[in-house]
Amino acid sequence: MDAGARATVTFSGTGVSWIAYRDQWSGIARVYVDGVLKSTIDTYASPAKAQAVTYSVTGLAVGSHTLAIEVTGTHSKKSGGSWVWVDAFDVTP
Repeated sequence: MDAGARATVTFSGTGVSWIAYRDQWSGIARVYVDGVLKSTIDTYASPAKAQAVTYSVTGLAVGSHTLAIEVTGTHSKKSGGSWVWVDAFDVTP
């Protein structure tokens, strides 16, 4: 939940999904693919959702890529916190 904290995965494939836990205390994250900001996502959910596909990208060129999830330290008015959860990354080879 600390602003600037990151989870990064380097993978070889044509796509990847960020799998996360989303709840009433979840915040906002930035998603980068190969160093380029692709999306800003509010991970708030009510009711809570376990193992939710939170971001997905396909159609990448065959080769090595990096997906980074960065905590903004902010949240929507509905949320009680700024937690950003990472359960898994699902890579499409």
